[in-house]
Amino acid sequence: VGCGKTFIMDLFYQCAPVKAKRRAHFHKFMLEVHERLHAIRRSGKGRADVSTVADQMIESGGLLLCFDEFNVTDVGDAVILRTLFDRMWEKGAIVVATSNRHPTELYKNGIQRDLFVPCINAIQERCLVHDMDSQVDFRLLTTGTSDMYIVTGGSEEGLKAARRRLDGLFEMLIKSHWERKMTLITQGRKIKVRRTAAGVASFDFEELCTAATGAADFLAVARSFHTVVLHDIPFLSMERLPEVRRLITLVDVLYDHKVKLLCSAAAEPFLLFTADKGAAQDEAFAFDRTASRLKDMMSDEYKFKPHSPPMASLDPEEGGDAGREAPCAELKPTALSDSDVDAIWKRYDTGEPGGMTRKELWLLLEDVSMLKQGHRNVPPEAVDDALATMDEDGDGRVTKVEFKHFIERGESIWYY
Repeated sequence: VGCGKTFIMDLFYQCAPVKAKRRAHFHKFMLEVHERLHAIRRSGKGRADVSTVADQMIESGGLLLCFDEFNVTDVGDAVILRTLFDRMWEKGAIVVATSNRHPTELYKNGIQRDLFVPCINAIQERCLVHDMDSQVDFRLLTTGTSDMYIVTGGSEEGLKAARRRLDGLFEMLIKSHWERKMTLITQGRKIKVRRTAAGVASFDFEELCTAATGAADFLAVARSFHTVVLHDIPFLSMERLPEVRRLITLVDVLYDHKVKLLCSAAAEPFLLFTADKGAAQDEAFAFDRTASRLKDMMSDEYKFKPHSPPMASLDPEEGGDAGREAPCAELKPTALSDSDVDAIWKRYDTGEPGGMTRKELWLLLEDVSMLKQGHRNVPPEAVDDALATMDEDGDGRVTKVEFKHFIERGESIWYY
């Protein structure tokens, strides 16, 4: 992340002596593919053929295709990509793409990944893979100290201005990744992550330091994210000692694990905490260290330090395994409740004997795809595979009991 992949590809695109060319974010390109396929299917004017759509897009965009952020998270993409790329290469297209994953790591552990493996093999046969791995996010090096630590003065106007600036930096860092809300689970507690993408997370001070959090929570944050945006650190005093202690611990953990921090605060680091004379000397001393570390975290030297996440949790309740290297393993979607499952069932099952039909399941999958991916194109192969997975007795329908079993097993279609 931040090693210059997009910069180099854009430079290539601008210099390529070809008039008919197209540069697009991969997710946006695939969204257009799905929309075209869905439009053909709904019109009834022919078979929704991937090769036809590939021909249309080459005709309108040219043979040089540059994709930024090639990544596969949608089973619908996984199903059609092989045919799409084979047709493009057959027509003579040249594909250049950036990605944060090696081809063999694409769609890893995804539903129906076996349908995507031939595409991985084809990519490796036809494309040269250049590893640009870097431990430095060069985008942060262009961010000045005044942007990484914004002083608000505690005023409403200052807070709003700082939030706008930090939100802009957050969007710059995640670039065109799709942001989401997640839940961080540790020691039975849950921390809501309002905005996260590409290893960057945004929090308010209250979420991390006013709530009942501790070192274990902050270690989970450091394990899951290489960059943290923290909004609205207030003036701190003796009346807010619990928050002072949590901020001290938070900064210590982030600093120790080389997490990059962008924040807004009411004052400069050494002016944030006012301690009464003769009282809370331990906190006053510790906060001096915190202030010093906050200053150091804004330095160019610190920006160059690679993220050093703590070891994964050994507690299976926290989603951990001994020796596991999965920086976002603690990020878990919220499970559907029984009432949620009942409501979904009532909406999509028309009440025909035997349970949900293939057609009803297809409609359900289309709605899920629209919510998760922004399109309604679900390939027939994906529907057939989902039906086969849910249909325990093989009668071609899904009963309510089978549907609940599917959800309980964690093979949920909600979390492609």
